[in-house]
Amino acid sequence: MVLLLAACAPVPDTGDVPACQPVGAAEGLDAHGGHPGVEREATGWWRTERFCERWWLITPEGHPAWSNGVNHATPTGDVNAITGEQAYADTTAAAYASPEAWAEATASRLNGWGINTVGAWSDDDLLRPWSSATPILNLSGGDWQTGSVADWYDPAWEAGVEATVAAVVVPRAEDPNVLGWFLDNEDRWGPDWRGQATLLQLYLQTDAAAPGKQAAVTFLLDRLGGVEAVNGALGTAYADEAAMRADAGAWDALDADAPGPAADLTTAWLQATADRYFSVTTAAIRAADPHHLLLGNREVSVLTRLEVYEAAAPYVDVLSINNYTFQPGVDVAAIALSGAIDPADDFAALHAEVDLPVLISEFGFRAADSGLPNTWPPIYPTLDTQSERAAAAAAYIEQAQQTSWIVGQHWFEWVDEPVEGRFDGEDNNWGLVNEQDVPYAELTEAMRAANLKLWERLEAPAFP
Repeated sequence: MVLLLAACAPVPDTGDVPACQPVGAAEGLDAHGGHPGVEREATGWWRTERFCERWWLITPEGHPAWSNGVNHATPTGDVNAITGEQAYADTTAAAYASPEAWAEATASRLNGWGINTVGAWSDDDLLRPWSSATPILNLSGGDWQTGSVADWYDPAWEAGVEATVAAVVVPRAEDPNVLGWFLDNEDRWGPDWRGQATLLQLYLQTDAAAPGKQAAVTFLLDRLGGVEAVNGALGTAYADEAAMRADAGAWDALDADAPGPAADLTTAWLQATADRYFSVTTAAIRAADPHHLLLGNREVSVLTRLEVYEAAAPYVDVLSINNYTFQPGVDVAAIALSGAIDPADDFAALHAEVDLPVLISEFGFRAADSGLPNTWPPIYPTLDTQSERAAAAAAYIEQAQQTSWIVGQHWFEWVDEPVEGRFDGEDNNWGLVNEQDVPYAELTEAMRAANLKLWERLEAPAFP
């Protein structure tokens, strides 16, 4: 396969020539999807580097690459929440001699579509020999679905992080096919679809003995200058510090839309607590694995405030953002609720504030002609046909590739969800293949073509 490289080769800057120029065609890519026409330092591990006026992932062999990924690539698919059946697992068990045979065949398909990475929730034990992997560690201790938040100030949580790292990271610390580690998925940082409470309220509402509760009370006392000052600023009536520490009430004075000092306090606690989370998790990983990239959290684009990205920046190598196209108005409402960065306007501003490369860790489109209901969640558009779905995917990929600080995008997901819904009710046509293991040919061909166009791109307009 002949590819044209748009990653530019460094040339001397004499003032008469551009800093970089196209390097032309190359036969194939390296083992990790990097272009051998550009030589950078080969460390034996994936890393990031900015050159030729854009960020790149650099493969272990020392070549620039882009992470074209797919989430949840497994031979089992989802369990039907109503029937208990697992249609894709039945399909693959009948069609392949073993899970390893499925993995080899799937890797061949992915490579043919220009996909070089298996994303979060994939069976990377099976696929890692054939493809780079980005395992997700789930270190937060919270519940993604309900939005419960673990106590990140509790030594027991820190011990749990270290235990997970020992179990998951250590065995793969020397594997060059691990691109990097995701810390978590869609952690709750404040008001969102899971509840209206701010992160400060969530900690203040816990049991009096909880280390995080005590840390939050101490934070208020220190920031405001004692119990009387707290009462004056927040309109509370605590008799003394003991009463304040014992109160697990709603702390309504600290609502997200409360006037006065509430906003500043909420922001400062978010910054401090996010710093605690990222510092503890990344230190545990780095102690066990100094080689692989830290890909941050898979944040929800319309629910994550700038302060979270700023807190992550000193500790991670890449910011990872789940960024979908929404039904009209959904993104506006989510941003208004959470105070998040607006991806339609502010992703470039985000990069200006937090100078790190960005990985789109989840995106996708669904279509009505798949025969699936596509009813939950109702926040995404349902396109009419697979042709429209393919065109939307290609346009998204091409726009991402034209953005100088984006280093990849991961499609959600490998196989369609069950018609009656999975564990949380999702019943969507997200798959590259259906539950009979048949690819959506228009989609996969459009993705293949778009993925290959990376090597023709030099311009970098803003990405919404």
